[in-house]
Amino acid sequence: MLVRAVRCGWATISWPGLPTAACLHDRWIVLSPSRVRRPHHKCRSVSQLSSKNDASTGHAASPNLNNICTNHTRTLALLRKTIDFLPRASPVIANQGQLNSFAFWCELLESTSAELSSGQTSASPKARINVCGIGESSGAKEMVTALLDDPFSDPVYSDILRNRWESRPNVIMVEHGPSPTFENHSEVGKLNSPSTWLLQYPYDIQLFELPTFDSMSEGNIKAMKLLWNSDILVLVCDPLLVPIVALAARTRRLLNRPNTILAFTSSTPSEYRRSQVTKELSDLGCEPGRILFLDPMQALRATTSLQTDSNFSLAVERYQNASLSSHISSLGVAIGELLGERESTDASSSSLRTQTALTQIQSALDDSGEGVACAAERVSQVFAGLAKLRSQIEGVRDRVEKEVLGGPNDVESALAQGANRMKAMLGSLSFWNIVWMVDEIEAMVSAAVRLEWCKELEDELILQTGRLSCAQDHLWRSTSDLLSTLAPPSPYSSLHSPLLHNQLQQVASAPSYALTSAILTVPVHDRRAQLTKYSTSRLHQEAQKAVVGAFVGFLGGAGVSWWLAIGSHILSFGPGAEIASAVGVGAIIAVSSLRWAVGKWERAKRRWMQDLERVSDGTKRDLKTSLHRTIDQNVVIVAETACKRLEELAVKGQEEIGAVDAELQALRLELSSCTISSSRKRLR
Repeated sequence: MLVRAVRCGWATISWPGLPTAACLHDRWIVLSPSRVRRPHHKCRSVSQLSSKNDASTGHAASPNLNNICTNHTRTLALLRKTIDFLPRASPVIANQGQLNSFAFWCELLESTSAELSSGQTSASPKARINVCGIGESSGAKEMVTALLDDPFSDPVYSDILRNRWESRPNVIMVEHGPSPTFENHSEVGKLNSPSTWLLQYPYDIQLFELPTFDSMSEGNIKAMKLLWNSDILVLVCDPLLVPIVALAARTRRLLNRPNTILAFTSSTPSEYRRSQVTKELSDLGCEPGRILFLDPMQALRATTSLQTDSNFSLAVERYQNASLSSHISSLGVAIGELLGERESTDASSSSLRTQTALTQIQSALDDSGEGVACAAERVSQVFAGLAKLRSQIEGVRDRVEKEVLGGPNDVESALAQGANRMKAMLGSLSFWNIVWMVDEIEAMVSAAVRLEWCKELEDELILQTGRLSCAQDHLWRSTSDLLSTLAPPSPYSSLHSPLLHNQLQQVASAPSYALTSAILTVPVHDRRAQLTKYSTSRLHQEAQKAVVGAFVGFLGGAGVSWWLAIGSHILSFGPGAEIASAVGVGAIIAVSSLRWAVGKWERAKRRWMQDLERVSDGTKRDLKTSLHRTIDQNVVIVAETACKRLEELAVKGQEEIGAVDAELQALRLELSSCTISSSRKRLR
C-alpha cells in the first residue's frame, strides 16, 4: 500500500479507506500499513549538490573559502583583543551578577578562541541549539517533547523522552541516535533520539535543554556558559505569567542576539497583536532574531491522541488540525533560516562557529558598554553628591557670619555701646576724684573694661559657638553619608578610599577639631588684655604724674610766695606792702600747676579713648579672621578634605572610564567590520 509524502511544511497522507490527512511538522513522513518511518534526512537539494560539485572542482568556491578564512582569522584576532580588553576594563567597571562578570566573559571567550584555533570545527560540525524556559511553567519541556516525539514513535522511546527529567539532571543534551537511550553523567543527561527532526538541518544537531533562566541567574555557571555558547538560542516564555516588560528587564542582552528565537507559548494572536508585541519589545530595547507564537501543549496533546486513539481516521484529522493550529513547525522553519545553507564541511563549520564567536563578542562588548555607561553615571552621581556637599559648605560659610556675628552693624553697635560705657566711666573720673585714689586707677579701669566693654558680644559669641557645633555635626554626617555610599559592596566602591576614611577619622579625633566655648571669644580677650596692658597702664601713669605735678606746683607756688615775701634777694619786694604780690605770684604758680595737671589727665583719657577706638577696629577684624579660621579649621575641614580627595578620585575615574570607552568603541568598530564581512559572505 503506497503513501506519498512531500517536505514543504505539509505531509500528505493517503490511506485506503481513510480521508487524505496532512500534518504540519516540517518533516519527511512516510506511512505504511504497519508503521510510519522518517528516513534519514541527509539528502541535499539540487542547488546544494550543484554547489558541492562546484566546490569539488575548484570553481567559484575558492574566493568564498578565502573570505571565510580571512573572516575566521579576523574573528580570532578580535577574540584575543576582547579577552585582553576585559581584564583592563574590569577594575574600572563595577560588576554585578554572573552575566556582568568579566571573569565569566573571559572564560567563555577563551574557550571559544581555543575551539576556533584548534580546528575542532573542521570535523563533524554540530550546531548547538539551546532551549531555555523563562520560569518553571514556560512550556519549554513540553515544546522539546512535541518536537522530538511523533505519533508513530516507539513506545519505549516515547516513555524515555517524556520522563527524561525524572532523574533531575542539570542539563540534557539530545543528539540523533538509532536507538533511544538516556544516560545521566555528572549532572548532564544525554539522550540519543531517533527523531528525524534532528536530521532536517544542514548540520548535525546538539539540542541542549537548560534549566530555567531564573535558576541559572542564581549561579549555575555551567548552564550559563551553554546558554551564551549556543549557535541558536530558543527562549520560551508564557506571556500570561511573565509580562513583556519583566521579560525584557531579565533577558535584554539575550534578546538582542541575532541568533535568539523568542517563542511565546500561547494561542496564535492576531496580526495586530503580533505587531504590538514586536513594537513593545523594540521600545524596550529588545530585537531578537525571530518572534514566534506556538502552543506546544496542543501539539503534544495531538501526538498523544494519535498514539492512543482507537479511531484512527478521526485521530488523524484531529492530529492534522491540532498540529496546524499549534504552529509548532514554525520553530523548525525559523531555526533553518538562522542556520542557513551548508556549503562545505570546513567552510560551514568555520562560518557557524565564527558567527557564534562574533555574537559572543557582541554580547561581551554590550555588557562592557552598559558597564561603562553605568560607571560614568555613577561618577556623575558622585560629582552631584560632591556639588551638594559643597553647596552645604558654602551655605554654612554664608550663614555663619550673619548668625554668629549678627552682621557688621550689630558688631559695630556692640563696640560703640562698649565705647560709650567706657567713656561714661572715664567721665566720672575727674581729676578731683582721682586725687584720693590715684593708685587704684588701673584696677578700676581694667575692671570696667572686663565687665563693661563688649560683654554682651562675648556672651553672644559663646552662644553662637553652639550653633557652629551643630553645623559641624551636620557636615560630618553629610560627609559620612556620602562616604558610606562608596563603601563596598556599593556599586560606587571603585571610588572608595580607606586612606581618606582614616585621614578624616584622624582629623575628627584631633583635640584642635573640637569647638570650645572660648574659640570665638579669643579676639575679645586678646584685645582686652592689650587695652589693659598698654593703654590702661599708661593712663594710670599719666594720672599719677598729674596728681604729683599738681602737688608739686602747689607746694612750689607756696615756696615761691614765701621766698619773695620774706627772703632777702634782688627780687624781694620788701616787707609789708609786697606780701600781697608775693602771695599772688605763688597763687598763680599753684593754679597753673593745677590746670596743667587737670589738662594732663583729660588728655590721658582722650588718648585712652583713641586707643579704645583702634582696639575696637582691630577687634572687628580679629573676629572675622577668627570666625573664618574656625570655619576652615574646625567646622568644614572634614567636608572640605573629603570633597577635595573625592574629586581627585572621581576625575581619575572619569579619565579611566574615558580610556576604556575609547578602546571599547575601537573594538566595536572592528566587530562591525567583521560582522558586515560575515554577512556578505553568507549572502553570497
